[in-house]
Amino acid sequence: MSYDWILIGPLLVVLAASVVRRHLGSRWSMWIAGWVAAVFIATTGIAFHGLLLGNWQAVFIATTGFIALTSAWDSVYWLREHPHISPHRYYLWWGLFWAALLAISLSQNLALSWLALEFSTLASGALIIEMGDRHSLEAAWKYIVIASVGLVLGLIGIVFIYASLRFQGLSWSTLDYGNLRAQYANIAPVVRQLATIFIVSGFGTKAGLVPFHTWLPDAHSEAPSPVSGLLSGILLGLSLFTVAQFVGAAPVPSGALLTGSHLLTIFGTISLVVGSLALLVQHDIKRLLAYSSIEQVGIMAVALGVGTRAALFAALLQFVFHAVIKSSLFYGAGHLSVTYGTKRLDGINDLISKSKAGSFGWALGMLALAGLPPLGLAYSEWLIIEQLWIQHSYVVVFLTSGALTLTFAALVHHLLRTLWGDGQPVLRSRSSGHEASVQGAI
Repeated sequence: MSYDWILIGPLLVVLAASVVRRHLGSRWSMWIAGWVAAVFIATTGIAFHGLLLGNWQAVFIATTGFIALTSAWDSVYWLREHPHISPHRYYLWWGLFWAALLAISLSQNLALSWLALEFSTLASGALIIEMGDRHSLEAAWKYIVIASVGLVLGLIGIVFIYASLRFQGLSWSTLDYGNLRAQYANIAPVVRQLATIFIVSGFGTKAGLVPFHTWLPDAHSEAPSPVSGLLSGILLGLSLFTVAQFVGAAPVPSGALLTGSHLLTIFGTISLVVGSLALLVQHDIKRLLAYSSIEQVGIMAVALGVGTRAALFAALLQFVFHAVIKSSLFYGAGHLSVTYGTKRLDGINDLISKSKAGSFGWALGMLALAGLPPLGLAYSEWLIIEQLWIQHSYVVVFLTSGALTLTFAALVHHLLRTLWGDGQPVLRSRSSGHEASVQGAI
């Protein structure tokens, strides 16, 4: 079944809507949200068909479609809270960003994956700039520069692979993952190892793996909250699974000093530890969620590094659960920041007395992110630790377990402070409509 129409659709509709925007008036946001919902229904059917055939790519498409639906819906409320943001430009870049995410999901070619990742950098960077202040401009510039440098490293690795397969002739299909699987034995082991180091490091920059993560906290905290949901919930995971696709298609000999699996495990473990420690000292609600994303990407990378069928399944579950939970929390964090007039955690407090439904949703999301059983992440994280134990990776088991324990403690600590804290909030209007937007987003 062809997915081309899903990829081209966002570009055509957003461009057409831009031309006729003056005739849409206030219906602009709702029209876009309704269109996303229609496409999501279609992609869900495709995803179900793909799952029946064992096609995990369908899961990425459906998850991307669903989070895009929620992002578009939340954008309706977010734009009302930020009237200085131009809906025209916002939805233009938002649609292009979604198109890039779908391209990454659909791509079965290493070069096309690289192009889609680079395009996603430009589109999401433009969305961060839309905030229009010095901090957002600095965050966007930092994000675009660091991510682009990382992707240049990835491009060097791609050139190594392409040059090694030049005997096949010059064509796009040379870098198809299927062709790489069939021809990887014709690539010199040293070239495969160098290419793997460059590609894992370069694409790992887009995934937010430590030590290539320095752009992530600023970009995610300064981006519009509906965009932060897509950045954290979808883009990081898709970037990481792109790395895994390459590692699986062109494996380095097992006796090599550094294989792709080794690199994923090393970077993943470091990301887990750094992300969990950083959670303990955060004072900004969106930076808290951003560092949690680093920790979550880390455990996904560890699972992909293990590489067993059960570990790969656990990584996929982690991706889906994290996408739903983290995007919801970013939407809620954005509305809470507007309601309280601050993003500082010490200014967001006593939520339980101000919004019962909102506090319940926020607590449920934070506990799910912390890995509280029987919520989804608890199952996938336990499965990953089990696979590490079976593979006798006891040091990684110890570090992973310790990091997850720290994560649980840090997130519960911050949750209790927002629910019952005794700081001095700076509240904006507490109109019923505004409160409803907070409750609905959470």
